[in-house]
Amino acid sequence: MSNEKALSRLGYTKEWLSHGIITEEYLLAQYEEIQTSDDKNAEHYRNGGFCDFLRSKDSLSDNEVAAIFELTDNGPDKCDLHENRIIELIHSNILSDSQLNWIVRYPEVSEMPIHKRYLREKLARKIERSSVSDCFEEIKSCGDSHIQEYIAQRSDLKVEHVKWLAERGSNKKLRNVAKQLLNSKRFRQNA
Repeated sequence: MSNEKALSRLGYTKEWLSHGIITEEYLLAQYEEIQTSDDKNAEHYRNGGFCDFLRSKDSLSDNEVAAIFELTDNGPDKCDLHENRIIELIHSNILSDSQLNWIVRYPEVSEMPIHKRYLREKLARKIERSSVSDCFEEIKSCGDSHIQEYIAQRSDLKVEHVKWLAERGSNKKLRNVAKQLLNSKRFRQNA
C-alpha cells in the first residue's frame, strides 16, 4: 500500500511524517482502520494522530513546537484543524514556560479562541508558582470559569475567595459550589 494514498485519504501532508508527528506504521494502521470503520471522517483520525503524538511526549523541542505550527491539513473533508492543534498543544501542559512565552510570536495565538486558552494556561501556571491570593485580582478580572473552577479546588483558597466566587462566580454551578464550600467545616469557622 502506498503512503501517498493513505496520506491523501486521511488528509495528512508529508510534513506529518517528516516532522515525526506520525510514523509510517501509524499512518498505515489508521488507513486500514478508516477503510473498515463506520467513522469515515478523516479529520477524526488526524486529530487522534496529533493527540496521540502529544500524549507520547513529556516535553517538546523548540523545533517540534515550530513544526506543529507549520502543520497543514490536506483532506477530502476540507477541514482545517490548525486552530484545534494549537489549543491541544497549549492544553497538553508539555510546553516549558519559555516555550509558552515564545509561541506568542505566531499570530494565531493572539486570535480567539486560542488566545483565551493561552491566557488561561499562563494564569494557571502563575497561580501554581505563587498562590490564589497573589493572583486573585487577575483571576477576578479574567472571568474565566475554568480558572475559577481550578481555584475552587485548591488548598490555598481562602474564605474571602470563596465568598467572591459565591457572589460573582462566572456561572451558577460555580456559585453553588462556592456556597457549599462556605457551609463546609473548612470555611464555616472562618466566615
